[in-house]
Amino acid sequence: MGQKLGFEINVSPLAKSEIPTILEIENDSQLEPWTETAFLEEIDKPHSRLLAARQCAGLSFAPGSSTRDIVGYICFWSVLGEIQILNIAVRKDLRRRGIARKLIEAAVSTGIEENAKSVTLEVRESNLAARKLYESLGFIIVGERPNYYGVMKESAILMTLDIIDFEKRTTVGV
Repeated sequence: MGQKLGFEINVSPLAKSEIPTILEIENDSQLEPWTETAFLEEIDKPHSRLLAARQCAGLSFAPGSSTRDIVGYICFWSVLGEIQILNIAVRKDLRRRGIARKLIEAAVSTGIEENAKSVTLEVRESNLAARKLYESLGFIIVGERPNYYGVMKESAILMTLDIIDFEKRTTVGV
């Protein structure tokens, strides 16, 4: 992992009113960003979860910033014993500080609570930092989708995590 956080992070459900904030992070993070409509559709699906990582009260990153700034988010589905991570991003100035790890751990905890057996995701082949994070959590490569990402005609690497193995290695969900 990179630098220590130096502040506390709380992960909790995202409210519709907070979508404009995550759109800023989305547009600054993704080559093919989701639209506001995409996030609104996800937040209304019963099997979809949208969680935000927020700095805890009392700390501020910049003059005039809120004490409850959203610093990242994750969107995932919980369907038929599987968690499928669809989208995750962290503010660029706060990357490599464990925020994405906390978001993924929250998704895995949801899986544990809902008796899911695995977590799956797709990641750009060139996104080595994300792949390294996923591997450090126990994800393994299980396949590839050639030319999955349209803008760069880049392959998606399919990764999966066995939740039972994850539980054996960590204390998440305890």
